[in-house]
This record gives sequence, C-alpha cells and structure tokens, in this order.
Amino acid sequence: MRVVKVLKRDAEEVRRRLAAENIISKDYLIESDEKYVYIPVASDMHELPADNEMIEREMKKRRRGPHSLRDALGDDSVRAYDVIGDIAVIEIPDGLRDRENEIGETLLKLHKNLKCVFAKDSGVHGEYRIRGVRWLAGEKRTETLHREHGARFVVDVSKAYFSPRLSYERLRIARQVRDGENILALFGGVAPFPIVIARKKNVHAYSIEINPEGHKYALKNIELNKVGGRVTALCGDVREILKEKRFHQWADRIIMPLPKDAISFLPYVVHTAKKGCIIHVYAFCEKGKLGALEQEILRLLGRPAEIIYSRRVRTYSPEVDQFVFDIKVLE
Repeated sequence: MRVVKVLKRDAEEVRRRLAAENIISKDYLIESDEKYVYIPVASDMHELPADNEMIEREMKKRRRGPHSLRDALGDDSVRAYDVIGDIAVIEIPDGLRDRENEIGETLLKLHKNLKCVFAKDSGVHGEYRIRGVRWLAGEKRTETLHREHGARFVVDVSKAYFSPRLSYERLRIARQVRDGENILALFGGVAPFPIVIARKKNVHAYSIEINPEGHKYALKNIELNKVGGRVTALCGDVREILKEKRFHQWADRIIMPLPKDAISFLPYVVHTAKKGCIIHVYAFCEKGKLGALEQEILRLLGRPAEIIYSRRVRTYSPEVDQFVFDIKVLE
C-alpha cells in the first residue's frame, strides 16, 4: 500500500491538504507510531508535501460497512463536499435530486460531528461571492463555528464566502510571514487569512471585504480571536479603498484569494506594494495554459516582478484547475 510518511507534528496539516485533493484512501486506516503518521493514498500525488516521503507499507483495512456516501448510496457520483464547522455543504448531481434528503441524512450518520447538511443551490456568484444553499437534513441553521490552526471563525454559509479548502494555503502563507510585516488581505471575507497570520506573528494587517455581511463576521472573528491590535477590517471595494495615500507602497505582503478574477484587480493593487513585496494571487487556469496565464499576470502587474512559486490548489472542473502564484515585486 502506498502511504505518505509524515512527522507527527506535521500530520494534521498534511492530512488536510491530502483530503482537500481527495486522494486519501478510504479503504485503509491512518496509522501512527511514536514518531510518524502513515496516511494511505489512493492515487499518485500532484506534489508531495515538503519533508515527507512516499513509501510502501502494509496497512489495516477499514471495517466493511458504509463509511462513505458511495458505499451507503451505491452511487459514486457524489464525492466531494465542504465541512465548515458542524455544517456540510454538498453538490447534488441532477440525477440524484430525488435522493438529496437521503444523502443529507446519510452524511449525518457517517459523521457524528455534523449537525446540518445543505446542498449547493447555485455557484458562487455576484460581487459579494454568495452561494445559495438549501436545507437537506439536521438542524435548520446556517451559522456555525469553524476551527482551523488554533483560530475560530463564526461563519454563515448563506451570507458570506468561506472555503475550508484553503486551510493549507492559510498556514503555508502564515509560515512565510515575518514579525513586523504590513499585510493586505483583499477580498478578505470573514478574515481567515489575516487572523491565522496574526495569531502567529506580530503584524499589521487590513482585511478588505465588499460584502457587508462578510465584513460583519470579520469584525466578530477579529474580536473572538483577540487580534484587534493587529488586524483591521474595512468594508468596501478594494479599488476605491486602496486609492488612499496611506496604502501607497505600504504592503510587504498582499493576499488575493479571488480565483475567478483576482488578476484583473492587479493594476489597482500593485501601487500598494513595497519593493520586495510578495503577492499571493489565486486564479483559475485551463489545462495546458499555465504559461500563458503566468505571462498575463506579470503583464497586468506592470512592475518588474517574478513568479517565485506556484502550485495547483485544487481541481475546479475536468478542464480547469485553481492555482496560487507567489510573486515578488523587484522594483
């Protein structure tokens, strides 16, 4: 059995990342010894997490019985769903709409930590990045408390955008940050990026969100995590807010987690970057067009810069992947 061998201190971070890429084997148990955790994988990895290795190892099989939706329903067309706090949000294929309440009840039985299940009623849309949801099973509420990397976030899945799939990215960036940095978290939502960072480092960060509901939850979460002296939430359009003189060449780091069209905002943002600033920008990329996208990003920046790191964050559709690009402003 192919497994990822990871030090115990890094195991939860690696497990979250592998789960986000949907490659952990559901047929075998995760095992550990005094020093390492062994995570069985069902397919080859796009990129092996740093300081870990792939090995062959005999692993214990899970007890038979329904341990996944596929086993319980006899259908493998429902695979991925997001878990935010104690709420699951799942995409129901058209062919299974008549079984959606059964699917919701099944999820509650499979995962005792879940209290509510909702179906995606629409894609993320509009400038507020809201996703419509409809209730399937469990408690009829859309607000929950989500825990991640020692931080807590109050989230309403029907009112503000939040992606648990960016958990690894939030920690990856936080580990790069140095004390004293000025950070712009654009399209900040409920402020997960700057809060995770500010709990670990002494920084000055602004979280800017245009959705008033997202801004309201950002304020709650800043207070909840006691980072009010390090994170400030602003409500409005980043293109207007960043015109203020105080932001001119202010930022040491800029985070832009808006994959649909974040790169189109680069011309309105780049003036806030100091020389040496790192910009983390997220974007969708069609298969085979990564090079062209990188060239377009550098063109839109309009300042000497280089892409120092990139990786596929997740598969969005059969033809499209989501990538992150770390860009260093050179002058």
